[in-house]
Amino acid sequence: MTAGSTPTGGSPRFALLGPLEVRDDLGRAVPVSAPKQRGVLATLLVDAGTVVSADRLSDLLWDSSPPPSATKTLENYVSRLRRLLGPVLGGRIITRSPGYVIEPRNRFEVDLVIQADLAGRAQEAAARGDWARAACDARDALALWRGDPFCDIPVERLRREQAPHLAEARLRLRELALTAQVMLGDHQGALPELRRLVEETRIREHPWEMLILALFRCGRKAEAFEAYRQVRWVLRDELGVDPGRGLQQLQRHMLSDDQLIFPGPATGTGRSTAVAVAGGSGQPTTATMMTTSAALVTDPTLSIDTAMVTDTALANGTAMTAAAGEFRPRPSGPLSPPPAAVHQALAGRYESLPSPRAGTDPDPARALRLLSGWSGADLPLAAVCAVLRRPPALVRRDLAVLIDQELAESPAPDRFRLPAMVRLFGRTRAGTGTGGPGRDDDAAPGVVLRRLGGWYLRSTVEAGNVLHPYGRRPGLHPASDEHPPETFGSYRQASVWVATEHENLMTTVRMAATAGEHALAWRLAAALTGYFHVSKRWTDWITTAEIGLASARQAQDRFGESALLVSAGLAYDDLRMYGRSLEMLERALSVGKDSADQWGEAVSLLSLAHVRGAKRTMADHQSAQKIFSEVGNSWGFALTQIELGRAHRNLGDLDQAIACHRHGAAILGDLGDEWGLGLAHLGLAEDHLARGDHASAALVCRRTLALTHGIRDRHTSARALTLLGHSYLKVPDPAAARRSWTEALRIFEDLADPRATQLRVGIATLDAAATIAS
Repeated sequence: MTAGSTPTGGSPRFALLGPLEVRDDLGRAVPVSAPKQRGVLATLLVDAGTVVSADRLSDLLWDSSPPPSATKTLENYVSRLRRLLGPVLGGRIITRSPGYVIEPRNRFEVDLVIQADLAGRAQEAAARGDWARAACDARDALALWRGDPFCDIPVERLRREQAPHLAEARLRLRELALTAQVMLGDHQGALPELRRLVEETRIREHPWEMLILALFRCGRKAEAFEAYRQVRWVLRDELGVDPGRGLQQLQRHMLSDDQLIFPGPATGTGRSTAVAVAGGSGQPTTATMMTTSAALVTDPTLSIDTAMVTDTALANGTAMTAAAGEFRPRPSGPLSPPPAAVHQALAGRYESLPSPRAGTDPDPARALRLLSGWSGADLPLAAVCAVLRRPPALVRRDLAVLIDQELAESPAPDRFRLPAMVRLFGRTRAGTGTGGPGRDDDAAPGVVLRRLGGWYLRSTVEAGNVLHPYGRRPGLHPASDEHPPETFGSYRQASVWVATEHENLMTTVRMAATAGEHALAWRLAAALTGYFHVSKRWTDWITTAEIGLASARQAQDRFGESALLVSAGLAYDDLRMYGRSLEMLERALSVGKDSADQWGEAVSLLSLAHVRGAKRTMADHQSAQKIFSEVGNSWGFALTQIELGRAHRNLGDLDQAIACHRHGAAILGDLGDEWGLGLAHLGLAEDHLARGDHASAALVCRRTLALTHGIRDRHTSARALTLLGHSYLKVPDPAAARRSWTEALRIFEDLADPRATQLRVGIATLDAAATIAS
């Protein structure tokens, strides 16, 4: 792709990443010289495909103080803009109640959309280790930037709303492009830009990690140590904190002067064949740790964790390659044991472990062999019982012996893990047990993953039955003699368990996909959708959905494919990446229709209404409502009522909007679905605000907060706090509004929600007004 071009070739028709540019069908510039017309066009382009109300346009153009003639003047601006752009471009600006909408011919006509699409592709490429593709897409996205966005748009509020998150997006693209450059082996070439980036950002740890890694790889060890000293001083001086885990691990590798085997330049699919274990320790190399740094562009590489791939390859005797979202094993070399001295010491401890004489005796050697097949974080006792297929009392005795011999650790009550060296040693002993009743299958390939993954899947479904009691669950494998799953007596118990096991759940999905256990991978990924919908951990949500989708396709399971397409589409919609969301949801709709999956078809229609534009919104909602009615699903019908209420409000029919939201709330209240009830209340609060009934809006918001606090739904709480702040402003009580918005902002920032930008602008505006008033 040529720098600055669209994914379909050519330049974007409308460009905002710099001075405003408009081009006709021949690529010729169409000058828009009148300031107010540029403001109207830019505001419509920011929300392309969505109706922008005349009130918002007036509010922006006249900075919250529109004149009495604003409506008529705005009509004149739009009319002149249409004439200026000509019949083709101007015809895309459509008058639609309660304002105007610009409808591009396709999603690659606006550079903001192209940039988001390329950024998503770059993240996906990084997730599967295709660093060459990631570098190309990230650089193409960066090439779209021609200067400061909205620099010639005389709408100050629009700049304040859009500039912060666009600046952050550009910064993350630079980080991703440089990370790809380093992972491709161009360490020397990346150094100048890495130095500039750490100077600009200072307290962002990931650029420092990549700079230190590049210096170390170049053999400039003294400079690498000096860079670490500098970042440690910066973090302590400016933030009062120590360097994070990634930097600390990197320093330890440098201090030990490990001769690390780093991934070299990627070929083919982009994943290096030189993945190796540093010093035989069983820990990922520094390069591996860099790819999993939490600071890296919304954490894309967590989708295929190189450390996990390495551990899985060692455990299963295979090395894995990722290609186009498919995971295929290939033969690998022999298993590398720990260094000889370490191996000998561990072997001595292992041989001294007591052997069982009866089935009720401790068998710590078997426990070590089996647990060495797990590459994730520490496990709860119930999960260990599932792996060993022994009751808790016996498992505690097995683990007590291993802990006493320093072959296992218990970092928290009833949580256990094997140190990395022990895990690697245990894999050299895998399959060497004596068997016995119920243990003949211990040495079967992938047995640990299937046992542990099955337990996590069943437990996650149990949690989902509490978190989203009326959502559809993925089908499970027939139960045999597996260890019983966790059960949950309350919403809080379920949500705490999933949050606690979050890391292990992600690891299980990845390991299952790389090991070819595709049915397990997609089912667990689908079972996690409800949790992600509440927790809003978008990076892991998208990553897990994409891995599950690839596995569903490998398994040729249309149900799984539809479920994971919807899951990914919902996540992209939440992040306002509407192009990606539309692509996923339209594919889900097609799969649902082809496979006669009415539920999947209805959910896809319900979700598509968010991203397909006003023309299709009402029709999509009504089609979904019809399907849910036909299949007798009152929960789905209630959700369509919520969405129909939103559509009626956007069309200005507030009476019908309130009726829909109340109807949906009544159904969900009868069903006892507190999560859905919170959404219905939010819609009702927005209806009251639109009508000007601020007291009713505030009352509904407070009820919503009481509800969401009980079920720990932080995202809905933050949205309710935002609306409550708006109601306070109308009283007026700006101090109360600021308190509500500040509390909401903390949650949105913690969740990395794009709504945080608008709240920062609102709080800054309140502060400026307070300063002027004083």
